[in-house]
Formats: sequence, structure tokens, C-alpha cells
Amino acid sequence: MKFLTTPLPKDIEKLLNLGMFKQAKKVVLERFKKPIPQTLKERLKFELFKLELLEKTYPYNEKDAFKLFKQLFKNAKKQEFESLLEDGFLDFRFINGEKRFQERFHYNVAFSLNEYKQRQKEDKNRTKLRKLTNDAIKRLISTKKEKTYSVTARISIKRKKPKNKEVFVWLPVPFEKFQQSSVKITDASHNYVLSSPKTLQKTVHMKGKDTETFWVKFSYNVSEWIGEKSKFLNPPNKSDLAEKPPHVLFTPYLKEVLKKALKGVDTTKDYEVAKSIYNYLTRNVYYSYVLPYALYDNIPEYVTTVFRGDCGFYAITFITLCRLAGIPAKWQSGWFATPLGASPHDWALIYLKDLGWIPADLSFGGSRRNNEEMRMFYFGNLDGFRMFANLDFQVNFSPKKKYYRNDPYDNQVGEMESKDGYIIDTESKIEILSFEEID
Repeated sequence: MKFLTTPLPKDIEKLLNLGMFKQAKKVVLERFKKPIPQTLKERLKFELFKLELLEKTYPYNEKDAFKLFKQLFKNAKKQEFESLLEDGFLDFRFINGEKRFQERFHYNVAFSLNEYKQRQKEDKNRTKLRKLTNDAIKRLISTKKEKTYSVTARISIKRKKPKNKEVFVWLPVPFEKFQQSSVKITDASHNYVLSSPKTLQKTVHMKGKDTETFWVKFSYNVSEWIGEKSKFLNPPNKSDLAEKPPHVLFTPYLKEVLKKALKGVDTTKDYEVAKSIYNYLTRNVYYSYVLPYALYDNIPEYVTTVFRGDCGFYAITFITLCRLAGIPAKWQSGWFATPLGASPHDWALIYLKDLGWIPADLSFGGSRRNNEEMRMFYFGNLDGFRMFANLDFQVNFSPKKKYYRNDPYDNQVGEMESKDGYIIDTESKIEILSFEEID
């Protein structure tokens, strides 16, 4: 993805910003006829892919958007919808002359404005999840005794609009490292190839018709993680301190951010440095849903200028700032997996001289900023409600995918492509089949 550091031609950038996608596509295709460098060709090909991704991400017209707004908030009125739109709280963009709204724009209103958070209709499952997690945190804080769970799960993917074509699929499966053990693939819809042992994003690879549903079933054990008792002392690699364009970059702006975060800190103590970066982000950045990651040029700069982001935005910003400060850091992601269900989630690991590898979950910590003990729990500790399938950000699959991925950086819900190109119209389902305490 290094080609994303290649500048986008200003005439094309202007058309994209104006939502003139048809005209932008026409200009891009014409530009291919010019004697341009290969890096610019790759950048422009990716812009064509992004156009499709943007249209998928902004599916609602204004009428449908207001219906969703009314469904989510009590006593919602059209006038306040229009006021929020005028004040910039509703994420929309013009696409080919029509106002289109982002698929989760209404949830972001509740993340941004406390009044609407109070008016949001109760999600009983979300309330139960919060209590389940907080109870586990309280127990771990008071006892420091880690439990281990045995989990069975299934992930599936299918194409929404099949064309009776042969397709290739990559589905995430757990690593047997760090807090996970006893990983077994117990069943699958198709014959599969397991990714190379050297891979950092673990998958099963399948092929079949796009009229079929592809799935894999697996089991694993996962332990809660108290960082001060960490057993993971394997030394970091050079890559755990390295830049990785286009997102993990030690830019002049991020150097200024780091300087701000470390003001008054003893920079000879790696624990204090990492904690100060954690504090800066969890106290100042607020959770919100974001667009597909492929649509951002530099995530850490976005986070530290807008002060919004989801779990992965928190994690990659923390990793970047830690590496910039000389602290080895790596990615860990997969699911937030509980007896009540599972959803995609990302967090980070850092290596400290006196502790070895310890976890940091900034979005979970940041969401508990009103409870200092719970906020700080997620600096160095982790609940057992996890499944991780990825140990790095932005790496190739094994076997390698030929065309663009819907998420070129992470893999939590699977990917699909055909011989002809990438496939965007997929839907995935994560199922927790059993979740039992074993220790």
C-alpha cells in the first residue's frame, strides 16, 4: 500500500471532493493513457475501487436516513434532524448530485452528543455486554486471578448478489500464541488451505461458487491477561519499531503530538512513556464509527486532528506513537467474543523491558474514562472475551489475494474475490456456539 503516499492529481481530487464520481472515473480512465509512473497508476486504480466502496458506505437518501434517525432516538423530530444536518453532526456526502448518508451516521450522533446518547433507545444486549465485561474487570482488579475459557465459534461469508461465478474466500481463524491455546478447526463448508505458519493474519482459504455460503467452525482456549504477571517475554522484532506506510509514519505532525503527550514525563522509563501515550489518547479521543479503512490516507493523523475513531483507529495510533517513542508495539485483532455473541475488535500489544509483552485496549479504556480504575485496567491487562486472528496491520494473506481487499489492513469478517476482480457485496456472520469457563 506504499503507493498511497503518491499524491492524487488535484483535478481528480477536486471531482472526488465534489462527489462527481462519474466525471472522476472518466478522468481517471483518460489519465491511464498518459505516460505516468507505475505508482500513480496503482494509486488511480485504487481510487476507482474507493469510488465503489464509498457508494456502498453511503447507502441512504435523506428520506431513509430520517427513518433510521426516528427509529434510534426517542421523540425524534424532522426539525432537529435538519438542525443536526446543518450543524455538521450527520455524516453525508453528495454522490453524483444526490445527498447520501453514511450507513451508521445516526449512531455517531449518540457518540458525539450526550443529549442524544440519553435519548437513544435501549439496546438490551449492549447493556448486558457492558455489565458482563465490567464484572470481569472488577473481579480481575480485586483478585488478579486469571480465568481461562473454552470457546467454539463459526464465521461465514456469502455474496449478496451472486452471479454464479467461481470465487475465492479467506476467513479468519485463531492464532495459537500469546493468550490463546488449543486451537482446532473442527468443520468447514469447503475444502480449505490453512495459511502459512509464518503468516501474521491467519486464515483458511477456500474456493467455490458465489451462490454458496462459505464457513469455518473452530474452537480455542483464551486466558484473561494480567500484564504484571506476563509470561510473554519473547523479544520484539525490528518490525515492531518500524514505520509502515501509509499509516504507520513518523511524520512531523505526529512528532509534535508525541511531544505534547510526553510533556513532563521521564522518557527514560518506558512504562511511563507508554502510559502517557495511553492517557493522552484515552482522555482526548472519543469513540465513533468510521468509514472503511481503505478510505483514509493516514489514520493516526486523522485521529489526532479530529479526535474521533473506532477501536482500530485507537490501536494503530497508539502503536505508531509508541514506535515513534522507541517502544516496540504490535497489532492484535479479531473479535470481542463473549457468551452473548461477538463482533470485530482491535487492540494493541507493547513490549516493556521489565514486563515483556502486555496488552492495551484503548477503545475499551477510553469508553470507561469516567471510572479511572477501569480506564487504567486496559493499560496492561485484558479480559478473556477475545479471539485474535491477526498479529500485524497491513500484511498479505497466504495464499496471497490478487485483487484489492475490502479492508486492506485487517481481517475480521473475511474476504472474497473472483478471477475477474474484487468483490464488495459480501456479508458475514459471526456465531459463538459455546463459551465455557475451564479454569
